[in-house]
Amino acid sequence: MNMLWRFHLLWILLSRADSFSVTVPSSPILVVRGATELLRCEFEPDYNISNLVITWQRQEDLRVVHSFYYEIDQLDRQSADYSGRTKLNHKELAEGNASLSIANIGLKDAGNYMCIVNNRKGTGKGVVQLVYTAFCSEPRLSILLKSTDVTVQYEMEGYPKPEVMWLGSEGQNLTDHLEVSSASDGGLYYLKSSYITQSPVFNVTFTLKNPPAHQEVQRHFNLSYDGNMSSSRSVVVLSVLCFFLLCSTGLLLWLYCRVRSIHTGLM
Repeated sequence: MNMLWRFHLLWILLSRADSFSVTVPSSPILVVRGATELLRCEFEPDYNISNLVITWQRQEDLRVVHSFYYEIDQLDRQSADYSGRTKLNHKELAEGNASLSIANIGLKDAGNYMCIVNNRKGTGKGVVQLVYTAFCSEPRLSILLKSTDVTVQYEMEGYPKPEVMWLGSEGQNLTDHLEVSSASDGGLYYLKSSYITQSPVFNVTFTLKNPPAHQEVQRHFNLSYDGNMSSSRSVVVLSVLCFFLLCSTGLLLWLYCRVRSIHTGLM
């Protein structure tokens, strides 16, 4: 009879464990650099949370991201990488919501997170995958004129490695030189792409794509120059143009101030 009772108790515990479920998103969560993201996790509620234990861990190395038991957050067990960045909604714990908020997302936060829940109804867990991305910065243009050729170059940062392409006026692929450095601690790749031509007249389009961030940038560039000019003459011409531009801007500013002062005196 005692053996039968033990078997019955084991069957009850196993059936409770099988019926207890933890629900998490089935698809990866895409998070942009610096954002705050909610990792969703729901379980069968028990309005008495005195026995509730919630543990969020990294699946890769079992670091504790956040833990809750004895009805309070147990922050002394938390990994230093997440200190001051995580939060549970205590008001919704009794309703079966163990979702965790993580602030200031960075590259090191990418990976798999286990949501482990235990209460009087059973124990269960689910895994949430977090994918990191960063919008590419505005491409910075630089132009190098030589007596024999001209180089058009764009520099930018982003994550993951963005896709870049140079297209000609007829849509042909002109992609030539590309340099990509490794991701920094800040979670960004530095990319430098250039197009070199000997033609004095050209029309090209620079295209950048960052698919995870759903970002696409296009910059059209038209240039006509004298291919026989020496480097020094090119510099002189550009310097003269800059001088006249500054003079024109200064003259317009002076006229504006003069008209404003006259208008003020009349009033």
